[in-house]
Amino acid sequence: MRFFKKISVLFLIVFIACGAGEEDIEVTENTSSNSDEPTTTTEQQKENNDSTTTTEQQKENNDSTTTNEDVYEESEDYSSENVISIGEIVTDTSFRDYKKYVDVAGFRIFGLPEVSDEYMYKVAETYFQMLQQGENIDNGLRSRYLNTVDNEKVFQRIGFEGPEYYNFDSPNPLVDCCPGKGYEDNHTDFIWEYKDANTNGTVGEVVEHLLHTITGAGLLLEFPEWSWEDTNSKIHKAMNEAVEKNIYDISSYEEIKNNGDMEGYNRVTVQEFSFWVIVTSWGYGDIFDLPNGEFEISSINEVRSELPLAFELYVDTIEKIFTIPDKELLKSLFS
Repeated sequence: MRFFKKISVLFLIVFIACGAGEEDIEVTENTSSNSDEPTTTTEQQKENNDSTTTTEQQKENNDSTTTNEDVYEESEDYSSENVISIGEIVTDTSFRDYKKYVDVAGFRIFGLPEVSDEYMYKVAETYFQMLQQGENIDNGLRSRYLNTVDNEKVFQRIGFEGPEYYNFDSPNPLVDCCPGKGYEDNHTDFIWEYKDANTNGTVGEVVEHLLHTITGAGLLLEFPEWSWEDTNSKIHKAMNEAVEKNIYDISSYEEIKNNGDMEGYNRVTVQEFSFWVIVTSWGYGDIFDLPNGEFEISSINEVRSELPLAFELYVDTIEKIFTIPDKELLKSLFS
């Protein structure tokens, strides 16, 4: 699994400047579940116009290709817990090789064609479970995160059977790195659909790489304390504390630094450390065989006592934005 993570980081850097093709959308559906919102996008448009023109009529009267989904994305404000929902899978050929996607509260999950719809829904459900209400949730803090994810087009990619399936280890991979149309920079690595993986392996695959995207893109863009780019950030200091105490072993990532890629090195080491702290605090040690050679503690009590800087970040941010997903529910989902 660590091998695949390194490949994903390297290809992220190689293809970071991917451009977006302006192709026509063949099929577009509205995937937003807006029924629980106090005021829908269409209602807001009616209030702003001196007519009762419908959304469809507005599209016909204007020289634009704006879809209902475009209007929704531009105007959505995640200030209410009621907007957390899973959309339908949309088939859209305008996103290069990523022919389908599903949205969860502004977070877009793209799938390559070989990925099953069932697996996409299960990934979406896992993220959805992280956004349930809980006693520690700070809705203001959560809204800041959700709005940033939506506005900055943070996204997740899902592929089939690993990077070798698409020749990602070659100079000419079989698919584009990114969907384009604004979905280019704010992502981390792939989630892979492995047909022969066991339940724990699949849960681990999905949870780990969702957390990579959450911390390495979503939190990075909104909360400076989670910046892997700033070596003086709180997350960097917390990681250094873990390294100095021989709790977090970063030796397997030395090759990235030795190749002169300090940006990639900082990104992956902080990304992995953030993931380890969160899953350890969530009680997922059995899923990830903790303690292991890379991370030497296995409980939230150990995080609290051994890594006070990391624990402070967890309490101040993670615990207030995300709910611990029910582990048994996820096992059942992926069994």
